[in-house]
Amino acid sequence: MPIGEMKMPMQMIHGEADNNPGTFNIQNERLYKAIKGHGGTVHFVQFPFENHGHAAKENILGMRWEQHRWLEK
Repeated sequence: MPIGEMKMPMQMIHGEADNNPGTFNIQNERLYKAIKGHGGTVHFVQFPFENHGHAAKENILGMRWEQHRWLEK
């Protein structure tokens, strides 16, 4: 689907130290900028020192808070 046709709001939550070869940080940042640049509704959150799965208690709580805040919109 072309970026300009995306209509649903999207929240992206990612670990800054993600070593998953399918989710490079630069790809996520570019996707965020492309959606935003085409007028889409997108929210990008990146947690420092986190890998593909969030492990730090503070980041897990932060992720839940971000999800709750996003869904309340």
